[in-house]
Amino acid sequence: MCGIIGYVGRSQALPVLVQGIRLLSYRGYDSAGVAVHDGTTLRIEKDRGRISDLAPRWDPATLAGSTGIGHTRWATHGAPNRVNAHPQSDAANVVAVVHNGILENDLALREELEKAGVTFRSDTDTEVFAHLFARDGGKDPVAAARELLDRCHGHFALAFVHADHPERIVAVRRGSPLLLGLGVRENLVASDLRALAGRADAVVELGDDQIAIVEADDVRVLDKSGSDVEVVRRPVEEHERETDKAGFAHFMAKEIHEQPERQYELVHGRMDTVRGHARFDDLPLQAADWKRIERVDLVACGTAYHACLYGAYALERLARIPARALMAHEYDARQPRLDDRTLVIAVSQSGETADTKVAVELALREKARTLAVLNVPHSAIGRLVEGVVDMHAGPEVGVASTKAYTGMLTSLLLLALAAAEARGTTNDEARELIAALDAVPDAIRRTLARTEGVVADVVREIYRAGNMLYLGRGPDAATALEGALKMKEISYIHAEGYPAGEMKHGPIALVSFDMPTVAIATAGPWRDRMLGNVREVKARDGLVVLLAAEGDVDAPKVADFVLPVPSLPPLLAPIVNVVPLQVLAYETAKRRGCDIDQPRNLAKTVTVQ
Repeated sequence: MCGIIGYVGRSQALPVLVQGIRLLSYRGYDSAGVAVHDGTTLRIEKDRGRISDLAPRWDPATLAGSTGIGHTRWATHGAPNRVNAHPQSDAANVVAVVHNGILENDLALREELEKAGVTFRSDTDTEVFAHLFARDGGKDPVAAARELLDRCHGHFALAFVHADHPERIVAVRRGSPLLLGLGVRENLVASDLRALAGRADAVVELGDDQIAIVEADDVRVLDKSGSDVEVVRRPVEEHERETDKAGFAHFMAKEIHEQPERQYELVHGRMDTVRGHARFDDLPLQAADWKRIERVDLVACGTAYHACLYGAYALERLARIPARALMAHEYDARQPRLDDRTLVIAVSQSGETADTKVAVELALREKARTLAVLNVPHSAIGRLVEGVVDMHAGPEVGVASTKAYTGMLTSLLLLALAAAEARGTTNDEARELIAALDAVPDAIRRTLARTEGVVADVVREIYRAGNMLYLGRGPDAATALEGALKMKEISYIHAEGYPAGEMKHGPIALVSFDMPTVAIATAGPWRDRMLGNVREVKARDGLVVLLAAEGDVDAPKVADFVLPVPSLPPLLAPIVNVVPLQVLAYETAKRRGCDIDQPRNLAKTVTVQ
């Protein structure tokens, strides 16, 4: 969940580190810090708080130097405070280290070091790395890094600076992502490509149990045994450099409004409009493979899990394959029965979600077939699976996912349509969906244009609420869950989503005017039953916000507020229906004065279990 940035070159390191921390801030953090080598010694500044408040207090003269490391921390071991903030150092301040991930055997190593006379100053697992590296890091950094890999258990990405080597950063990776950014007479280390924006022309993805020696004019990569590994460079593409808000107040608002264009590019990149079928020639699963598949497990967390609920529905309905959505962090606990007739599909925006990666590793051990739906194909999960469906959402900076979620839905629908064709189950419903896909981008544009005025009226009524209820049926049960998640993530209103039929089995006890209900009753076979649920809420004095198809004459009769959306086939509707719920959450959070792009306690990429 944390962020790493490191620089070695000819420029002053501090401005590069501060900018890198700013670019990493979208991931969420509670403290930040830097360590700069001034040519003689290491200088460290760190504290709890945001970089916008911390950086002005850091003296560029004191922190002068051309080699340094920086970090954004989200507390795991130890409270968020100055002592526990990164970088961490050894007792003699010879080594500074920044760390993402978890050291699982930190207590045993800490006890061993304390017996050897080491005094610890922080509560972090990270400080263990500093003391271990200080033993040999000055004389032989490769040997020191290899010892870490031998003795330390868990998932971690590390960047070290040693007082005896002002021209060098040593990086180590196991599990957590770490990139090397290659520039002109300067090189960088970062946990996220976005932190390298404007400085790196190419990147090297450090592999598991690899060590990097990074200097201004040279990068050397070694494996766990100390042998050199060929450096594979990948150019940084232009779209990967995009980080501005384009005139919007927040990244989340920008990303909500980017959805029509992202949907257009995704559909037209995957659809053969001449023959009317989805193209997945880049995947290893061909028609014969799809016919052998007996079950599909979709694994993910958070927003991506809601997309999996929709994806399982689409696969089962269109391709007639038994499919289930499973929370990735519970996948190994159930000890699933897997073989080469099971397809495991991992869904993740970043491709670095630790729980989802572990689920994929389980699938690989059990010889299941694997695919992933990702927004970052060059990622840890992307390197593990047999094939990647790139959702092409573009960089998503806001912690609360919007355009990546709709990209997941469309990607999974297209995959279900391809599977249906391969298995010979294409029917009239599938053909209707293919014909209507072109309408989705414009439907989102119309929804945004019509929603924002109505949402302002809704927000005036609900922004003081402490609790909210979201209801949907069929594939829009997932929309209800996602709408509730967006509201709780950024406005801090406690919101719960339910399949509407479940309301009578408990949640109806909570209904009152003080607990607004958002219901999804757009065109389709569940519309009348949803209106029945809405009437049950109104009979108990509940305030109702209703998503309904444009022109639905019954909607204003049963709801306090109506959010109109274009009418689409039921399996396409969730891609559009979620958009007004994104806007509702955004505007409510703005009215409540919340930090929308960086909500408290949350991170964009969850890289620990």
